[in-house]
Amino acid sequence: MEIEGEKAYPIYRISARWIQDGERDHNFEWQYEGLPEGRIRNSTSFYKMWKIRRSRKQLDEFVKKWFNGFLKHKKDIKNPELIELKIEFKEYETWLLTWFQHQTFDTGQTDQEALWSFERFVMRKEKLIYEKGEEAYCLMGAEDRWRWHGTVDGDPKNSTDPPCRCKHCKKQGLIRIAH
Repeated sequence: MEIEGEKAYPIYRISARWIQDGERDHNFEWQYEGLPEGRIRNSTSFYKMWKIRRSRKQLDEFVKKWFNGFLKHKKDIKNPELIELKIEFKEYETWLLTWFQHQTFDTGQTDQEALWSFERFVMRKEKLIYEKGEEAYCLMGAEDRWRWHGTVDGDPKNSTDPPCRCKHCKKQGLIRIAH
């Protein structure tokens, strides 16, 4: 699949909802309404991009493995009871949003080619937002071109001109533009 002559990749939304032991915060009553004392609701979600579309079996295996690793990493989640674990296809696109940055696969493009690609992507999403409203897509600051940067070593305090090609990005086969 291509968008404006560029390789587009399948993007999936991964989400999990569970009940766990926890203290109740009365500012968030939805977290525990209808649950026994000492139990609260919790959830997380993120997006993932693959180079090729995955089979249903591969997706299900990935999400189960991810959630088990997530629980091992999050030591503060006590006695989780899984309610929902879901992975769903969202779209084909050239760049993927993560926390205040976008990334794409490093396929040998130059820095200038990556910047042009990202500029076209941002313009597409700005048009989408203009036509359909703020809910259509969150650019998370990417619309402010002056924010775009990379890093020397993965630490945002050590910023460089974009795109990021630090050792961490290289190891993962990615190009990132933080904003």
